[in-house]
Amino acid sequence: VDIEDNASALLFLNDLCVKNNMTLILSWSDEEAARYIETLKAFDGTDTSAIEKRDHTTQMEQVAHALASVRSVNKTDAGQLLNQFGCWKNIVGASVDELSVCPGLGPKKVRRLYEAFRKPFSREAAKRRKEREKDANEREDSKNVDDDNKHVTEGNDKKASA
Repeated sequence: VDIEDNASALLFLNDLCVKNNMTLILSWSDEEAARYIETLKAFDGTDTSAIEKRDHTTQMEQVAHALASVRSVNKTDAGQLLNQFGCWKNIVGASVDELSVCPGLGPKKVRRLYEAFRKPFSREAAKRRKEREKDANEREDSKNVDDDNKHVTEGNDKKASA
C-alpha cells in the first residue's frame, strides 16, 4: 500500500476480510501475487495431509526425531548415530569418547548430546544437581589449596634443614 497512512487502510481491509470469511493476500509485486494465487489454486480442494505434521512410524524416524530435539543435532547426525551404535539404548549409554568417534559430531554436539542423556528434566532436580556440583567443586578447590600449602610448607622445611 503506497499511501502515507497505510496502517489504517490495512486494518480496514483485514477487518473486512475477517468479517466476510475472505483471504487477504499482500505482496510486493504482481509476480509475487500471481505465485501466491497459483499455489492456492494448486492446493485447492486437496486435504491438509500435505502440510500436516505426520507421525513418526518407524524406529529410525522416532529415534531421529528424539535426537534432533537436542540442540544442534540434526537428522543426518541421528542417522550416523544409529548406524554407529545400532539402537537407542546403545546411543544413550555411550560415553563422551564413544560419541566423539561418530562422524559429523563435533565436541559441542557430543557434549550437548551426552548432557541431554545425563541431566535431569525437572528444574528442582537440576537445581539440586548444580548445588552438588558446586559443593564438589568447592571441596576440590579447597583440597587443591591444602595440597599447594602442604607443598609450600614441605619446601620451606627442606630449605630450613639445609
